[in-house]
Amino acid sequence: MTRNPLRTDPPQRLAIAFARQAAKVRSAALCSASKEVLAVTGVGIAVFTADHAERLCASSPKVEALEDVQVNTGEGPARDAFRSGRLVELPRLDDEAGARWPSFVELAATKKIGAVFAFPLLVHGANVGVLSVYQRVEGPLTMSQRSDSFALVGVLAHTILSLQESSAGDGETHGVADVIDYRAELYQASGMVAVQLRIPASEALLRIRAHAFAAGQAVGAVATEIVAHRLRLADDRPDLEGRI
Repeated sequence: MTRNPLRTDPPQRLAIAFARQAAKVRSAALCSASKEVLAVTGVGIAVFTADHAERLCASSPKVEALEDVQVNTGEGPARDAFRSGRLVELPRLDDEAGARWPSFVELAATKKIGAVFAFPLLVHGANVGVLSVYQRVEGPLTMSQRSDSFALVGVLAHTILSLQESSAGDGETHGVADVIDYRAELYQASGMVAVQLRIPASEALLRIRAHAFAAGQAVGAVATEIVAHRLRLADDRPDLEGRI
């Protein structure tokens, strides 16, 4: 009898539900931890693809509203940072910023926000989202806050890719055998990419995750395409220093 892949036993459904809730908790913790590390007024993280955007987390209801207006209206420094792949700095929300992003700047003024800094989350050619740093007072970030923000970018990008993989695969793997097959194919694909691009296997795995995120595909589906020789990842290492 053929098992319906969309049906799972109650314990498995419970495990899937717990995994999804755990991913939500981990994503929420990203913003609170980032705010503490940077010692700023607030932090928000939004994830973007070519045709989709959503708020991943926000450190407060005030920041949540500012993140949502950018996601929902398509305007704001986070959107521009995602499109350009460059840091967008607003040490002062002046008339020029108001003309460029009227809805965002108007809301920021009501929330008593004086400065915003949007850092693109770049990893191996893929821009997976934006870290937005909010300050109550006008002025640039301190040297320490700026360097810490750049350090956080890489950590957050890797973490978001891991969260995306752990939550996206729930509908595809349902038993021990399925998980083993999934992992085996993923590691085989990583080995192929490592050989093709002459990079470590760990970096190859990260590139597969980044490609899946950017393309809006499951990691397992990308691995299948690579193993079947229907997809070959390009050697597109970006100049991060020049782009941020």
